[in-house]
Amino acid sequence: MSGSGVEKFINSVSFFDAFNEVEKHKFLSDQTCFLKFKENDIVFKQGEQGDSLFLVLQGQIGLYRLGEIKSVEGKVSLKKEVEKHITNLKSGVIFGEVSMLTNCKRNVTARIFSKEVVLMKISKKLIDSLNHLTQIKFHRQLLLSLAIHLDNMNSQFVDLKYEHDEYVKSHS
Repeated sequence: MSGSGVEKFINSVSFFDAFNEVEKHKFLSDQTCFLKFKENDIVFKQGEQGDSLFLVLQGQIGLYRLGEIKSVEGKVSLKKEVEKHITNLKSGVIFGEVSMLTNCKRNVTARIFSKEVVLMKISKKLIDSLNHLTQIKFHRQLLLSLAIHLDNMNSQFVDLKYEHDEYVKSHS
């Protein structure tokens, strides 16, 4: 991918709106952090260690989680793990940040959902190479992203709780 192509992607993602041109150039200086994937490629698997986060510049990522099938009301449990699609992430969204920040293993598998995806892999090493002011801006943008993720999850939880309560009422 050419430098001008990457620059176009960077300028189209709101995460970088807080950064000036010099700061953006620092992100662009390491061309190896820009990755291309094809449909169904795996970015990382659940259970792997993660020292970086990813920013979707183009395309969609699907997040999947393995979990056990549990028994319900006396029915037999299959006791095997199945993969469940959690959500899709579009351009401008950060993912993988929890593992990077907490040094915990990845809690989902990230798989390419569209025909082609361009990601920016942002490692701790890259963040540490930024000057102090740029690091502060980066962390501010990361906190904003985390707050948006949390708000979205809260909304999904409330919707599911409402659906569950309505289901229980209608089957009582």
